[in-house]
Amino acid sequence: MKAAIRTGVLGYTFSFITDYNTPAFKPESNCDQVYIKVKSAAINPVDYKLPRLLSGNVIGIDFSGTVEAVGSNNDHNYKVGDNVFGTSASGSLAEYCIADMGKVAKVPADWDSLHCAALPVAYLSALQSLRIGKIESNNDPSVNPEKSVLIIGASGGGGIAGV
Repeated sequence: MKAAIRTGVLGYTFSFITDYNTPAFKPESNCDQVYIKVKSAAINPVDYKLPRLLSGNVIGIDFSGTVEAVGSNNDHNYKVGDNVFGTSASGSLAEYCIADMGKVAKVPADWDSLHCAALPVAYLSALQSLRIGKIESNNDPSVNPEKSVLIIGASGGGGIAGV
């Protein structure tokens, strides 16, 4: 399969290859995961700053694509053919990836795959920041409605998501 991979001793050199091994997926052993044919993927600063030892050979986290196979513990009711987006456990800049079911969501009917691929890392980072600062929560009574936040340079993905 085609993939963008980390090469070199630490993995800070990138190569685009056409014969990378397709990730092995078996529903019994990958019970809480889905196997995805990637339609779109996004690149974030974390993708090129992490060394290969921490993040694997294939570059990328964010993706959107089509479910090709589903693990045996399908608590999320994913089906083959569902359009989904999320974060990949095996790298997203490849033709196929594997993702944990809990880190994937179905693409809403009026959204497109291209835009969905750009959401996960930036929007989750912004949401985590707002929750840590107790600006936003999931019905947390300790959140003070009088709090506010200043987002400087809201021109990147995380800043736009925070606004």
